Amino acid sequence: MMTAQELVANVKNLPPVPHAALKLVSLLDQPGVSNSEVVQALRCDNVLTAKLLRACNSPYFGLAEPVSSVDQAVFVLGHQQILHIVLTLAFGSTMVVPLPGYAVEASELWRHSLITAIAGETIANDLVDLNVDPPVAFTVGLLHDIGKLVLGQTLTPEVQAEIRARVEHGQQSRSEAEKAVLGTDHSEVGALLLQNWHLSDDVVEAVAHHHQPVLKPRPRLSVVTHLANGIAHLAGSAPGWDGYAMRISNEVVERLEITPEQVEKLVITVRESFDHVDQFMNLA
Repeated sequence: MMTAQELVANVKNLPPVPHAALKLVSLLDQPGVSNSEVVQALRCDNVLTAKLLRACNSPYFGLAEPVSSVDQAVFVLGHQQILHIVLTLAFGSTMVVPLPGYAVEASELWRHSLITAIAGETIANDLVDLNVDPPVAFTVGLLHDIGKLVLGQTLTPEVQAEIRARVEHGQQSRSEAEKAVLGTDHSEVGALLLQNWHLSDDVVEAVAHHHQPVLKPRPRLSVVTHLANGIAHLAGSAPGWDGYAMRISNEVVERLEITPEQVEKLVITVRESFDHVDQFMNLA
């Protein structure tokens, strides 16, 4: 058995995340954030700024005139699109890694995370009225499985095989199997990692509970993340052997009064985003 603290302390190969990206994420929880605040957060990182401008001027966006400053980029593309680009640049290199113990190829976890992010943003925009800002839902969707990177790098092949066997043959979810073998799971590990990066309590909560979402006394952000992850799986984005392991909570469906037709519509919307995601991944 290992604690989440021990697992995070033992990880050695995660690249550092730019402070500017973490600062931008923290701004999302503040009402009425201004363009100047977004610009100021990004200006302190010359490398990230250069990558951001290169991405903005790529054929993907097809801007009529090239942007030459962060101010211009934020003005032309808006907060939400800039957030998408910055998080892709900041976390892409961290998450584009193979995880052999989970049968995950390079980029597979990152693609699933981007698809979950889009699903979360769509849910926050169109489906549920939980007072969740779509950019926050996008961010948490992007980071919900980051604990898998820690487990993939710190667990022995034998331990990984035991977890996998419990999922495939023991009818346990991944979270249940990890807790049975380790005493913790990737959700708790990922939440601790984000807590160490000083992200907000809401973001940490959503990652910590995305498999056991909090509904009482009121639904928390983890409910949106749980549903987004489930929709991503139903749409066909299941990294490695995760397809065995994900079930949308009936309690969530009942509490939010989600109809089968709404689920089907969400799945179709997310499937339609796959080409967009594949193109977007190239920006990093």
